[in-house]
Amino acid sequence: MKLIKKIVAIMFAFMMVFTLSSNVSAETTNFGSQADGTTGTLTITKAKPNQTYKLYKMLELESFSGNNYSYKIASGWEEFFKNSKYEGSKYFTLNNDEYITLNNGVTDENLRELAKKALEFVNEKDIKVITTLTTGEDGSYTAENLPLGYYLLDSSVGALCSLTSSNPNVTIEEKNDVPTVDKKIQIDTKEAKENSVSIGDNIDFSTTIYVKKGAQSYVLYDNMSEGLTLNDKVNQNYNAPVYVYTSLGNHRFLTDDNEFKFVQIPNGFKITFDETFLQSHQTEEYEIHVCYSATLNSKALISTKDKLQANTNETYLTYGDSKTSTTSKTNTYTFAFPVLKYTGSIVNPTRLSGAKFKLYSDSDCKTEIKLTKDGNNYRKLTGVETEAEIVTDATGEFTIQGLAEGTYYLKEKKAPNGYNTLKDPITVKLDRVADEDGASSLSIKQNDKPTDRINVLNNFGSILPSTGGMGTTLIYLIGGALVLGSGFVLANKKRAKVK
Repeated sequence: MKLIKKIVAIMFAFMMVFTLSSNVSAETTNFGSQADGTTGTLTITKAKPNQTYKLYKMLELESFSGNNYSYKIASGWEEFFKNSKYEGSKYFTLNNDEYITLNNGVTDENLRELAKKALEFVNEKDIKVITTLTTGEDGSYTAENLPLGYYLLDSSVGALCSLTSSNPNVTIEEKNDVPTVDKKIQIDTKEAKENSVSIGDNIDFSTTIYVKKGAQSYVLYDNMSEGLTLNDKVNQNYNAPVYVYTSLGNHRFLTDDNEFKFVQIPNGFKITFDETFLQSHQTEEYEIHVCYSATLNSKALISTKDKLQANTNETYLTYGDSKTSTTSKTNTYTFAFPVLKYTGSIVNPTRLSGAKFKLYSDSDCKTEIKLTKDGNNYRKLTGVETEAEIVTDATGEFTIQGLAEGTYYLKEKKAPNGYNTLKDPITVKLDRVADEDGASSLSIKQNDKPTDRINVLNNFGSILPSTGGMGTTLIYLIGGALVLGSGFVLANKKRAKVK
């Protein structure tokens, strides 16, 4: 049993340092002998000058005796090893929810995936940084007195390598000539990492591969979330799903070119670059640009006032001996706003059914936005779906979904029976805003006033007296008759007194 534990510990340490690919690749790692103390050192050499790294502790080495080790999850990392989203639980086993061990059969590819998930985790969560390391002008740095355990090292350029200080003295010699990728959304003449569109709209994407000298075995992977569909054409100028060109100026080609192979995969595509092409530019650094477009479809995640959900597009590059670059991602949002049709007080509203509405993109209400219906949700119409008119039910509520940021006009076409139809359309403005911490949220305004919901008030109609016509004529005739009758009675009374 002791021999098995020893083998597992050594293999995990070996694989975590040697196999995890990153933008800063751990090419050479040398381990010192097991120390008798409880601290270790991490030395970084041959890095870029003034390069900054963040060091995170994933596992605590609670105790060890000879070849026996007891590991626990470090503070803040519990979700990583228990939530299947991050796959930590896939490769590790918790004993009595306390001590953790590496599963049998874990491969190098498994650990590469684990490293990527760990980087996503620290970027998403507020994980405590053990220390920040900055290399000197010679590109080296030594962190001393590190408690024994497993660590994650994250550089300022998105590099990732994982190490263990259970073997206390670790040296990482870094090699920086590795490729990177950068995905952007093209918005007119500008580029962005985030945007918002309506369902059915196209999004133009571009990925830039920063090729390094000695490039080998480049394969670009592009993965879209379910709400995005790759288009058959880049645009009207290029009749192919993907358009590729380089910064060298003499290589421009489409998907039928023999210098790369395009293959569509579920929710995306991959491009394998021809080795002959890569080898012809072994001594150069240059850029490869990949351009394509996608449509936001009816399966898109909808963002509301309470919850912002992104439709993501991610890309990464495999290269060399099964190494993987960091991932570059874009976020595309589409929005919804709720509506309440009521009368009386908004504090205790009486909900109204039977009201009919239409949505427009212009203040003159001439350009209608066609919608389809799903329960009380009305979504922007795409494809061959059935068009639906907005009609309120007994709840008085409905939601309009699948809209980009912008200004819209909700017009009441028919009020419930007995109520007055609104004369003017309601102006609805949707904006994606960021708070002081940088977190995004949806802002909804009704006629320029912030709100959580578009509230549409209807008032009762009333029966008003007419002016002129037979109505008043009859009143005058009846009044005249009464006056004459009164005069006749009065005259009779006077005659009676005289007699």
